[in-house]
Amino acid sequence: MVNSVSSERPTPVQLSVADAARLVLEPTAAQIPDLRALLAKGCFVKVRTGCSLRELICEQFQISPEYLKNDIKVLFLNFSPVNEVDTVFVKDGAILALSGALPGVVGAAMRRDGLSSMRSSITYKESVDERVVRGEGVIHVKLFNLVLADLGESFLKRGVYESSAVLAEFLGRFPIDFWRECKITRNGQVVREGSLFDDLSADDRWTSFSIR
Repeated sequence: MVNSVSSERPTPVQLSVADAARLVLEPTAAQIPDLRALLAKGCFVKVRTGCSLRELICEQFQISPEYLKNDIKVLFLNFSPVNEVDTVFVKDGAILALSGALPGVVGAAMRRDGLSSMRSSITYKESVDERVVRGEGVIHVKLFNLVLADLGESFLKRGVYESSAVLAEFLGRFPIDFWRECKITRNGQVVREGSLFDDLSADDRWTSFSIR
């Protein structure tokens, strides 16, 4: 589910450059499901590191404790399933995947409240040699199925980072009719979809992307 994530990630300098030319889309309600699919591919987000996974999800991402308990059934951190969200800490560069219930025996085994005996050898474990550092960082986030449908919009409103090439490929799939109803601004200036795609395709940078 998560091992297609690229190891490349933006540096603080690249994020500062991206923040200086934010790409903002103003979609209709009907267009949001198409745009939130970007989170299934995975995006980078700024976070405060050194906190527990529960703190990240409930306080920074503002996801309710009830939703975390009842609806986020599968959590992967750095490609390993997580059992306890209070004793796992978020470090700079972490890779996080959140999902609702997955089908079948494998899905049951990956659930936090499921067949944990079947996954004991791959469950995420904190390294005693690593010091938990509190500060600013960036992590890679992927959302799947119910969680993507429920939370994808809030992540896009919060703002994510993606490479210009990936964004150009993703947004370039949408037909002309889509862009007639969706306003685009970059660095506060209205742009047309044609010039946007030319810009993104020629731009070997990271882009700050959000919706409103």
